[in-house]
Amino acid sequence: MSDDRTDHSSYAPFILMDRGGYRSLLLTEPGMEAKQHVFAEHEAAGWSGNGYDWSSIAQAVVAERLPRLQGRLSFDPEAGMLSVSGERADLEALGTALRAVYRDEADLRDLLSRAELD
Repeated sequence: MSDDRTDHSSYAPFILMDRGGYRSLLLTEPGMEAKQHVFAEHEAAGWSGNGYDWSSIAQAVVAERLPRLQGRLSFDPEAGMLSVSGERADLEALGTALRAVYRDEADLRDLLSRAELD
């Protein structure tokens, strides 16, 4: 029996990976590229839309909307990927919130105006 409970659709474009006890919420380049135009509007402030920038957005979401998750998640971004690890229920909550931000460009722009660059 496989212990792979990876979810590619519930939080799309974010992926909830749950494999062998390792759990993470991921956003990779194809998902980041789709919102590049929003980050380009904030390029003068240093935003580029990479994994570090999405980590900043995710941390702002936690601070403002999911404060109960502060200190419960580990952020490990790279230029081409956002990776957040933690307990599955916490990652599900973050995935739901980030999917909503991703789908609402006005909300994303609003967060970009307040988030701190990583």
